[in-house]
Amino acid sequence: MGGRRPGPVPTGERKGRIRQVVEILLPEWQVFVRRRDGRAEHFTFSRGRQLALIGVIVGLSAWAGTATTMLLDRPIEVAAKERQLEALMASYRAAESRLNSAHQMVDKVAREVDAVHANLRVLAETDASLMRERAPLPGSGAPVPLAQVGAPAPADGEPAYDDDSQPGAKEARSVREDVRKLEASLDQLHQTYAKAVHATAALAGERVGAVQLALRHLGLDPDRLMAAQTRGRGQGGPFIPLPTPRGGDGGLDDMIGRMEQWGVTKAVLERLPLADPLHVEWEVNSPFGARHDPLNNRTGIHEGVDLGAPYGTPVYATGAGVVRMAGPYDRYGETVDIDHGNGILTRYAHLSRIKVKVGQRVSRSTVIGLLGNTGRTTGAHLHYEIRVADIPRDPIKFISAGGDAPEAR
Repeated sequence: MGGRRPGPVPTGERKGRIRQVVEILLPEWQVFVRRRDGRAEHFTFSRGRQLALIGVIVGLSAWAGTATTMLLDRPIEVAAKERQLEALMASYRAAESRLNSAHQMVDKVAREVDAVHANLRVLAETDASLMRERAPLPGSGAPVPLAQVGAPAPADGEPAYDDDSQPGAKEARSVREDVRKLEASLDQLHQTYAKAVHATAALAGERVGAVQLALRHLGLDPDRLMAAQTRGRGQGGPFIPLPTPRGGDGGLDDMIGRMEQWGVTKAVLERLPLADPLHVEWEVNSPFGARHDPLNNRTGIHEGVDLGAPYGTPVYATGAGVVRMAGPYDRYGETVDIDHGNGILTRYAHLSRIKVKVGQRVSRSTVIGLLGNTGRTTGAHLHYEIRVADIPRDPIKFISAGGDAPEAR
């Protein structure tokens, strides 16, 4: 016969038991406080307050436990995040390195393009100067101006980097495309540069050859004149290598040599008496060579040429040089002699007035005196002589040759 199972506890009885347990565990406290004036006061620390305090303590404990758990898990999460960040930074550093490398390529090619452009501008100016200084000789063919050699056109490049998943991939591909275009333009610039160098060298060589031929027709030795021009010239300075295009200098050394020769040639021409002594209309009153003397009508030798022009017309030096004589000279009247170097001397006689002094340096723009009729004359005119190694030469040939000579610059 089994025992009887207990039935459910009524709700009111259950609450009563809980109340009894709470009263035992949490009795009310009577707190007495004595003040300084001797009075005593008390207050009751009720069970409700105790329960509230217990609730606060439990809440704080729960919060502290949760926070501690979170703090213990945080280093793991932080380490994982740091690893992800380091991987991301490494990826971006690699992308930045690729971009920097591409930018360096662009800068290098751009600098070379700028150098070639600068050389082309110099060549164009040199070519234009040569074209101005003298027209092409008959039958030699006109040299091609650098402006018509052909300007480079931009070329299409091909992408060199297609992985868009990498950071900076699009920027790197864009930069590399710019590099390809610059390199294509640079190749065309090199071709244009080589053509310009050869054209300039050919034109300079042609001008030098034409001048040398003209000097020989005047009875002058061009090699001796040019050697004397360069003898004893002071030169120097630090050596700075000339940047040359890839693939060689493209004939640059030859062009530089010919341009230096042309520079010496122009310096020689500047000193030679090739200009016109009178900058007005004039006529030849008496030519060079044998003639009948205007005063005694006897046959004689005229070592110069008599140029007729109005009295007082300014007389100019016909080339750069140094005044060796300035004053009256025998039957020449008021006379100026100019030494042009290399044994070449010019004489200007019968002047009405002298405007230079002995030792003075003159150029083709220097007025040395005024046309007159001093000395043994029949009227106002300029007696003009050119002597080479003290041998008289026909001045009209020099004046005619000077019509095509480059102006001194």
